[in-house]
Amino acid sequence: MKNPKAHLKDTRTVLLECAEKLFLVHGYEGVSIRQITDAAGANVAAINYHFNGKMNLYREVLAQRLDKIAREKLALLAELDARTPAVSLEQLMDSYVRSYFDSQLTSPDSDRLLQIIYREMGPDAVASDLVATRLVTPVHKAFQKIIMKTCPQLNENFVSYCVSSIMGQILHFIRSRDVLKSLRTTGQNQPFIEEAIIHITHFSLRGIGSTQHV
Repeated sequence: MKNPKAHLKDTRTVLLECAEKLFLVHGYEGVSIRQITDAAGANVAAINYHFNGKMNLYREVLAQRLDKIAREKLALLAELDARTPAVSLEQLMDSYVRSYFDSQLTSPDSDRLLQIIYREMGPDAVASDLVATRLVTPVHKAFQKIIMKTCPQLNENFVSYCVSSIMGQILHFIRSRDVLKSLRTTGQNQPFIEEAIIHITHFSLRGIGSTQHV
């Protein structure tokens, strides 16, 4: 189906918007150039003209999404870092962990994006470099820096591993939440989310060796 608003925007923008919607639902392999151009009301040559092929179009769509997440996380960490009085390690951890659950559980598109990011971190990746350079590395370094500022006695390499471990827990609890909920007596989504945030926060604090936990 052609986009009825396509004529109101430039072709490149419309192609990006339509491609994003299709990639989120069907993944990279599940979307053809013809599907994208039909949705955008453009011709096939437009993708080659503006993006030099489907792969570059996909990479630009993914880069924009990754940049948005990175900006949000970096802004949160900067705000936490600037607070007076300084945040405790527990406050830092709780706010950081909670931000992922708040942003990744709000819509089907968020869930689909997470699936794409997972894929791009695995053996079937087609743009793994983007996940590393646009999202993982900058956010990892910023989180590592503020943890070390809060706990200057910690070793840099140790903190780096801790940051990776925390991110692994977050992704596991978000991606596997339906299965994990079935293992517990909690019947509603929100109590499970709150319990997961508390668990990741306190488990990570203990792993770091902090006494700032309940």
